[in-house]
Amino acid sequence: MKTSVIALLLILLLLGACSTAKMNQGSIMRGDYGSLRLVGDPIGRIVTLDGNVVTLDTNKKVNIFELKTGTYLLEIRSGGAVLLSQKLFITQAQTNEVKMP
Repeated sequence: MKTSVIALLLILLLLGACSTAKMNQGSIMRGDYGSLRLVGDPIGRIVTLDGNVVTLDTNKKVNIFELKTGTYLLEIRSGGAVLLSQKLFITQAQTNEVKMP
């Protein structure tokens, strides 16, 4: 009887460990997504990705965006002038950091 109880507890423990690992794997990273980390003072800056305006949190010095993998044209403007224009290559589970001029 004692052996059966111990065996049952070990089986339940192993099953629980397997399901926890799968849950954690799914929550760590989304497939086909990476991130863009914009660092610097966002006040007065207009940021676009492929021509679409990106909303910056002006209270933060670091703005992070999750993006689908692929190539993007990043532009940062201020007062009508283009301060930065560059292509970004977003890859799965990687973070690209760009310092705002």
